[in-house]
Amino acid sequence: MGLRNWLGRPMRGHHLGVEDLTRGDEGVPATKRRRWALQTIDSAPFQAWVVVVAGIGFLTDSFALFCLNVVTPMIGYVYWPHNVDNDGTPQLPASVKTALMCSTLAGTMIGQVAFGVAADQLGRRKMYGLELVIVIAGTFLMIMSSNGEKNSMAVGGWLIAWRTIMGLGIGADYPLSAVITAEFAPRKYRARMLSWVFFAQPIGQLLANVLSLAAVEGFRSQITTVNPACPAGDEGLQCFKAIDRLWRIVVGIGMIPAMIALVFRFTIPESPRYKLDVLRNVHTVFEDTKDYFGGPEVDTEGGELETLPTSPDVGRHGLSRVSTSSEIAPDEVAGSDNESERRPSSENQRPTSYQHVQLPPDDPNYIPPLASWADAKLFFIVEGNWQYLLGTSLSWLFLDFAFYGLGLSSPEIVRHIWQNPGSDNSTSSVFDALRDNSLHTLIMVSIGAMIGGAAMIKVIRYASPKVIQFWGFLVLFLLFIVTGSAWTKLLDSSRSGLIVLYVLSQIAFNLGPNVTTFIIPAEIFPTRYRCTAHGIAAASGKLGSWLVQVFLAYAFKSNSQEERYDWERRNFGHVLQVMSAFMVAGAVVTHFLVPETRDHDGKSRTLEVLAGGKKVLDELNKQRAQEED
Repeated sequence: MGLRNWLGRPMRGHHLGVEDLTRGDEGVPATKRRRWALQTIDSAPFQAWVVVVAGIGFLTDSFALFCLNVVTPMIGYVYWPHNVDNDGTPQLPASVKTALMCSTLAGTMIGQVAFGVAADQLGRRKMYGLELVIVIAGTFLMIMSSNGEKNSMAVGGWLIAWRTIMGLGIGADYPLSAVITAEFAPRKYRARMLSWVFFAQPIGQLLANVLSLAAVEGFRSQITTVNPACPAGDEGLQCFKAIDRLWRIVVGIGMIPAMIALVFRFTIPESPRYKLDVLRNVHTVFEDTKDYFGGPEVDTEGGELETLPTSPDVGRHGLSRVSTSSEIAPDEVAGSDNESERRPSSENQRPTSYQHVQLPPDDPNYIPPLASWADAKLFFIVEGNWQYLLGTSLSWLFLDFAFYGLGLSSPEIVRHIWQNPGSDNSTSSVFDALRDNSLHTLIMVSIGAMIGGAAMIKVIRYASPKVIQFWGFLVLFLLFIVTGSAWTKLLDSSRSGLIVLYVLSQIAFNLGPNVTTFIIPAEIFPTRYRCTAHGIAAASGKLGSWLVQVFLAYAFKSNSQEERYDWERRNFGHVLQVMSAFMVAGAVVTHFLVPETRDHDGKSRTLEVLAGGKKVLDELNKQRAQEED
């Protein structure tokens, strides 16, 4: 029967996974097929399976990226037991740690751009799933890393190499998951579907911390609860073996959701919009839309197209939507972004007609050109859409400079906030140190990220991504200024205040630009360049995260672990103040260079309207302004 056919078979009227929509019906003119396919997709219900398939893979990427926070201390205990800080706790050398982070981020940048370009050239479906194979292979190879027999190899070199490979797969998932979700999404659910997919990132962070905490507790009997490092003798050997197994288990668990997601990603159909705009396969897309979204079918006598019910409610009442229109307005509202504002079916039965609007790129009958250097020059340079690419890229870069500066440096920051060096209990045992790292990171990072991400799914229904991004940057600016200015004082007098501010920062990240920088590039570019542009914007973000790791490595450079520790405690507040400047820059870039993806009445614009670029959006905004006057 075949895996693809087995997954696509109907069960009690439902399909498992994202359905294959391809079949042919030659009785309808191609122009009507295109117009009705686009309208029907944008009028369809929430596409839960698309969110699940994209989200599981994105969860895997998040787990693989952020599990580094919990496993680096473990690796330090095992392979660098003599590189100790001021309280005798073994640490990963600063150079190795920075190289691990930068190699992962460098691989991520390459994967984002390379797979973005490949997905536009070869198709989304051909690339989707391959990135998870790379993540699985890199993860498997990483957990096999060691120093070799009698230190014949350097474990640091292997870890850096395999993290680079993992980064390639992690980066590839950004443009692929975002664009596939956007292209399958009905327009009134598009922002929410993308928010749900990105919500997998804080879930992945949460799982990394929870599973590492559970694993540490599971190995409690084998890890010393007295000494700050594994002691000599048999007890120490048992401790070393337990921690060595521990970090490999935590990293290896990330392969499980990736393997589950692979089954669905390899069977996902091609994006209908990619078929229409790039492959020009209008005939199969017509049937794809009819089968999957309850789309148009032929009235053999009248020659008109009739839309099948697109929701259970419509089906139960036996109502259908009929249109005798030969055109669909370029910015016609397919439905409110708010579920409570559904129009009755009777409203959709009225014949509609529109005057010809001189905006050919967003007309449903308009077939966009294929990608070429000449077309890219026209679209990005001549028509000025380089501003949108620059705006999305810079805003992501400024955001990730702070987000990954705090996120990938969280073990040190968490340790400074929770540990009082002047107390009698400042020196922790191996078990306590590993458990506290996972527990404290869970409290300070994961809880805030989960709250922010969940709130974003609700808020995105009522506010546009651009508005959320702009105000999110300003809120982060205020939080960083306050936290940075009061860092030393709060560290000495009120650690609870620092914890609250840190959690609020994580909420603001995920109820703000951390999500919207992912959403906006998936919406505003035409199909032929959508993955490439999203990959470039995402890679710019990772460039910011790479730069902040280099910045922190040199800012905290010292001759000894003790000197580095003291410098971090005294001066990290100044680092936060530097990050606050990047938040202001992000707000400015968002205001001037990032387009609005919603109409004046708050409804999401179609991807076809947004694909028209700056020229079309400026004209629409001008028309709306004239109508209001």
